[in-house]
Amino acid sequence: MLERYEERRPEEFFCPEFQKIWLDIQRENARKGEWYSYYLFEKRKPHTVIGTLSLSRIQYGNLCSGVLGYRIGGERQGEGFGTEAAKEGTRIGFEELSLHRMEADVMTENRASLRILEKCGYKKEGYFREYFRINGKWEDHIHMAAIRA
Repeated sequence: MLERYEERRPEEFFCPEFQKIWLDIQRENARKGEWYSYYLFEKRKPHTVIGTLSLSRIQYGNLCSGVLGYRIGGERQGEGFGTEAAKEGTRIGFEELSLHRMEADVMTENRASLRILEKCGYKKEGYFREYFRINGKWEDHIHMAAIRA
């Protein structure tokens, strides 16, 4: 289900050796305060990852903003986990990181993700033509943002 909205990963990405390296990179980014990554688990099945949440491109000073990202596994989409993840990521950005602004970019046809962001207080701010290359094709994105109240 996510294949349409993000780049395909090589098989090596899913190997334990690569995942250890990836976790080390994530830990270092968090230590520097630049990017926080979270794995999402269902309460009933605490050993099963159902998605991810990230707060990236964190900047302070005059900008004081970050970028929200979330993914829910295809078999668990439509159950409210995306909304819960986006709400919590936005809360972390505003309350724990004291950011002024949270942003997210969504492919134009990803209506479910656009609706999730709207429910979390994000507003459309712009349209980026051929913004990200996904699976070999440049895709247009809608730029959404929320401002801390």
